[in-house]
Amino acid sequence: MPYYKNIYTRKLKEFVWWIERDSIGIAEYDSSQEQKKAFTSPESVFKVYLFYIKKADHFYTLDSDSSEPHTEESELPSEFHQYIVDKAIQYGYEEKPEQLKTAMYYENRFERGIKEGKAYANRGRVGGMRSVKQHGF
Repeated sequence: MPYYKNIYTRKLKEFVWWIERDSIGIAEYDSSQEQKKAFTSPESVFKVYLFYIKKADHFYTLDSDSSEPHTEESELPSEFHQYIVDKAIQYGYEEKPEQLKTAMYYENRFERGIKEGKAYANRGRVGGMRSVKQHGF
């Protein structure tokens, strides 16, 4: 039986993306090319939609180089500040074994706040009047 080499002439191209240094990179990857030529810029223009959950920045500490560390404001909406306090209270009550039920109460309040916060983040809050056009497919 003769030995046949498995030869594929089809090019496998696909779009790839990555996140690096607060930027998003988009390229076309061709696995049939050598490594230096495998990634190329897309040949046409695409509209890209990003859906993400933004994490709040950390506050500066007192020993940081911030000129006025006490003037910072939280990026979290004010209606969720109480839930952060609830988590801190939970940690305090967990230190005392006789107060575990109270700690569980504050943990439940914090978890409820997490659910409300995720629902708030997933709402498409866009200012101004918007109209929706119907399209047939």
